[in-house]
Amino acid sequence: MPSITLAIDDLLQQRLEDDYKRMSIEWLRNHPGTMPPDFGQWLSERLASSVQHTGRNERELDEMRTVNAIEKLITELAPHRFGLVHLGKTAEELADAIEELGQTLLVELGLSRSRAKRIQDLLAYYAKSPKEVADMGHVVVTNRAYGALHEAYRELAARTETARARLGEDKALGRLEGAVAMLVSLGIMSRETAREKTEAFRLAGGGER
Repeated sequence: MPSITLAIDDLLQQRLEDDYKRMSIEWLRNHPGTMPPDFGQWLSERLASSVQHTGRNERELDEMRTVNAIEKLITELAPHRFGLVHLGKTAEELADAIEELGQTLLVELGLSRSRAKRIQDLLAYYAKSPKEVADMGHVVVTNRAYGALHEAYRELAARTETARARLGEDKALGRLEGAVAMLVSLGIMSRETAREKTEAFRLAGGGER
């Protein structure tokens, strides 16, 4: 084994020697009839233990950083209008998928079971079904559809007016009322506007209702 030379100050030297003496006394008390390791062997073992402990601390910090990053990603999706979606159809499928993902995290990222479980719990809490995400992000109509439906209504009203005599007043008015009722239900037209259009159509025909 190659030798290593360390330069230390007098104070540290004294502390090491005091620690070695205490270790030797404890050794002789607990292992009568045997000799404690010499100073060089004891110091080598102490340094090796310190290096291993430092390595464990670094791995622990790396694991904590990884878990914190994943947790940050999951928890920040909803505030930024993203959704964490599981495409399964049942709660059992979601539970199985979360368990499988936890095993993957254990292997691929080297996470401890407790930290992998922490990610699994977050997934279980934040995961939504496709329907839930669709409902949360549902927009009744886009601007493009809004304009198209208004144009379709305008054309229907014009055709109904042209065919008024053939359809008869009640049927013509009923067709228009059905169209405006659909627009109201979609949130494209207000009820007040619908009443105004219906009334204007009725008055244009010279009828009362």
